[in-house]
Amino acid sequence: MVSQPHNVEKYQAVIGLAGHVDHGKTALIEALTGIVTARPHEQQLGMTQDLGFAYFKDDNNNTIGVVDVPGHERYLRNMVSGVWHLNVLLLVIAADEGWMPMTTSHLQVAHAMGIEDIVVCINKRDKVTAEQLCTVEDQALDNVMEMTGLLPEIISVSALKNDNIPALRDLLIGAVKANIERKALADVIDDQVVAPIMYIDRSFVVNGMGTVLTGTLAQGTLSIGDKVRCFPSNIMGTVRSLQAYHQQHQQLSATCRVAVNVKGISRKEVGRGHLLTSATITPPLHSQCIVRINKTADKLKQRKQRHVEVAMGTWHGSALLSYIPNTQLARLTFEKPIPMIFGQRLAMIQKGGCGLQHGAEIVWSTPVMGYQKRRLYQALDNLPVLLKPESQREMLLALQGYFETTEAVFESAQGQTYLAPYCFDDSWLADSFMQIQTLLSAGISMASAEIATRLRINETVIDILMQQLKLQEKVHVSYGKWCLGQGDNEDELPSAAQEILQQIRELGKAGLELNKVTVAGGKKWLRQLSHQKYITALDDTIYFDMGLYLDLVKAVIAEHQPQDRISMGDIKDRTELSRKYSIPLANRMEKDGWVRRDGDERIILKSWV
Repeated sequence: MVSQPHNVEKYQAVIGLAGHVDHGKTALIEALTGIVTARPHEQQLGMTQDLGFAYFKDDNNNTIGVVDVPGHERYLRNMVSGVWHLNVLLLVIAADEGWMPMTTSHLQVAHAMGIEDIVVCINKRDKVTAEQLCTVEDQALDNVMEMTGLLPEIISVSALKNDNIPALRDLLIGAVKANIERKALADVIDDQVVAPIMYIDRSFVVNGMGTVLTGTLAQGTLSIGDKVRCFPSNIMGTVRSLQAYHQQHQQLSATCRVAVNVKGISRKEVGRGHLLTSATITPPLHSQCIVRINKTADKLKQRKQRHVEVAMGTWHGSALLSYIPNTQLARLTFEKPIPMIFGQRLAMIQKGGCGLQHGAEIVWSTPVMGYQKRRLYQALDNLPVLLKPESQREMLLALQGYFETTEAVFESAQGQTYLAPYCFDDSWLADSFMQIQTLLSAGISMASAEIATRLRINETVIDILMQQLKLQEKVHVSYGKWCLGQGDNEDELPSAAQEILQQIRELGKAGLELNKVTVAGGKKWLRQLSHQKYITALDDTIYFDMGLYLDLVKAVIAEHQPQDRISMGDIKDRTELSRKYSIPLANRMEKDGWVRRDGDERIILKSWV
């Protein structure tokens, strides 16, 4: 089922202002919204140091959030926190100064973070002549097109004189609607519940309310009562209240500036850079990932390993950058595990500086086995330019034959089968079933872990495949291992019996001794397991796993033929059992018809076949 087109008459959006210090971004926001985003100490300093927030409404009462970011190079990391997920970027350039180095840095970083809707605003037009203004506009257009390949809208205003501000407002509203409409037309994925994603930019405590987390809700919805979780701290809480633009709400949807009052999460446990999402979602936490580079600084020519600063969402930290030869891929190694989301845009900044090294997006975050690397790198390098959730799924199906998902809708997808929690490619599934049966056809039983190692398939996936083959009565599990054909399946035993069986197997040659170990359910389950030949009683108090018992019998019989004699010393040496266990073993073997006692010796009655 295809998602319905988005109604652009009702929407929520966020725009962000970027540009060189003292080019009038904060004054422009005040002219647009009537809100002063600069804090008192910033007003005294004459410089924005951290993110500021405001908003205005369009003619249909839709709210457009506005993020003010620092313009000074010392605060570039704070700037990145403000532009990681915007509908539109408003790039501000002072007419009397023109294009500046931080204008370049801000535009490069914003475009690297995935922003493709840009409006250029030439501020302070009252300070220059018409000819000078035209020169600044031409330069701005040329630079934006050269750096991004995009043709931006451009307008000139004077924030302090409130000159042409209504036209700027209309231009921004039009750009926001175009952005939302384009995304709606491109949204052709199957209808599904999208998990909320919000990178936190501030956390604080409000008396009588508790912890409040703010950020841009980039996707999904949040509702009062929702269970949420913060990563990497893995702390869970409940949404107590929601606020957007000074209004209380029962539910909020992306894209929107949100303040979330959460119960159960302490202010000390979360902070800027943490990821807030649904409690049912567990994004992988890894200290390494593979990224696909989509933008490189012009002056960066050498592909040498280096340390970089990485900005992702509102998080930033250092990482080791290692290029993967003959691809557009690179590996980032972080100091500690962080949440990884497929397709997440990030910017790599010169360590200790302000220049963009690369723009990139995460395409892989799980460990890579040596034999996988060549095929994996080729698959990642050939991903489509525009990454969507189905891009990852299609790549995983082609690469490994399955992907993990909780969405049962994939059960009905053509050429795919859903076996919770994985969706499988049908041809891969049939081939894997054949390989498993071929492995077991030699009469050798194997545990799931061994089959997984032989076939180079995730053990959890192998367990699912084995259960399917068991339902088809093509395999059964005995003594903890899979065997070809029909038979009793020990994994269908009552849980209490399975626990005792596992306990006996873990004890190994020490055996389960009733006078030393308490058995849940008493002798009832021991009798049942003995009757079904999962275990054997050496005497009234000592129980061995049947598989272990047969291995010991094989060691005793070995190459002997019927009528050969064997001493208790030989039995003890061959089984490496103490006399306490070797005598009960010999007695059990006599009951089972393997040997017959003759004085201090045992006569072999049948050979091991």
